[in-house]
Amino acid sequence: MKTGHKISLIYSGITIGLLLIAGMVFYFFSSNYIRNLYFHYMQEKAHAVAEEKFSKDELDPVKYRNVVIRRKASIPTSKELFVNVENRDLARQVLSAYLDDEQIKQLYANQTVNFEHGQEVGTAFVYYDNTGTFAVIVLSRNPYGADISRTLRWALLFLVLVSAGVLWLISRLYAMRMHDRIDRDYQTEKMFVNNASHEINNPLTAIQGECEVGLLRDYSAQEYQDILRRIAHEAERVVTIMRELLQFSHVRSGEEMTSLEPVSIMPLLQSLCEGHCELECKGDFTISADAHLLRMAFHNLINNAVKYSDGKPVSVTVADHLVVIRDRGIGIPKDDLPHIFEPFYRASNTGSVMGHGVGLALAKAILEKHGATVSVESKQGEGTTVRVTFR
Repeated sequence: MKTGHKISLIYSGITIGLLLIAGMVFYFFSSNYIRNLYFHYMQEKAHAVAEEKFSKDELDPVKYRNVVIRRKASIPTSKELFVNVENRDLARQVLSAYLDDEQIKQLYANQTVNFEHGQEVGTAFVYYDNTGTFAVIVLSRNPYGADISRTLRWALLFLVLVSAGVLWLISRLYAMRMHDRIDRDYQTEKMFVNNASHEINNPLTAIQGECEVGLLRDYSAQEYQDILRRIAHEAERVVTIMRELLQFSHVRSGEEMTSLEPVSIMPLLQSLCEGHCELECKGDFTISADAHLLRMAFHNLINNAVKYSDGKPVSVTVADHLVVIRDRGIGIPKDDLPHIFEPFYRASNTGSVMGHGVGLALAKAILEKHGATVSVESKQGEGTTVRVTFR
């Protein structure tokens, strides 16, 4: 099973499990509340029945009529019992058919007792009348509770099934996207490490070779200088690569930039374009940025344009929140265009032009960190246009 499917199954299982638990808790408390509410109505019915039976000779006709009306308006009952409890032994024989010993004890302690008898529910209490002391027992079937509980069960089941389906789809989509993103990042990092190792290995191998050559025999001072010059050149390549890698790693780390300041784009580009390309200003603008990183990003873009311009002029245009860098050089092959911002990727037509393939990736990462978007249009043999748009 794919990792994305495993993640979605685990996530869905945990969420659906929690939903089931929440549903069961809700069902339990709802059913308990409905049961207690019905017992409350049963108690009102029992008191109304007792008043109707024992208070007829004590109430005037109007009050007695109100008692009868209240009794008729209360919930229906299937059985009403009045047990004289002055003879405890005889009363216990009748009461034991409905109540257990503990409930009978509670009843004699003047507590209202709610109980279940078969498929019915009942309530019992002691009523004191001038004719004696009676245990009043009222039994009734609770159709409301059963119907409501059944409706709750089906509603909760439907909710759980629908939620399970929706959660499964959402979690699968989210997990697959996360898995694809992690896998893509992993492959990118793997390629990054492989390419970085290759790029660093080349100059180090050259340095090692020059050192071995220098140790083979005695050379003239000029020959030693040539060897040291080549070693210094390759060492500089290593330092440059390492510096760019550290900068690229720092920019991609996701850390917030702290040294932000207002940077005017036109003066920054003037210092970079001087003697290298033509600069046109249609509208200067200022952004809050890390001046050092922003300068590095535009330096890489302009330097890249000049390097591959094939000796033709390069133009830089500044407009409102837009910088356009255009060259008329060798251009980028169509198949290479989607990959030019990948670390260490170099187009197939770069030939012998020196480069490490980090500059464009670093520039794009820096600019995106400043809230800009970078787009590239290019045709092989006609040139390349880079657009940097700031929000």
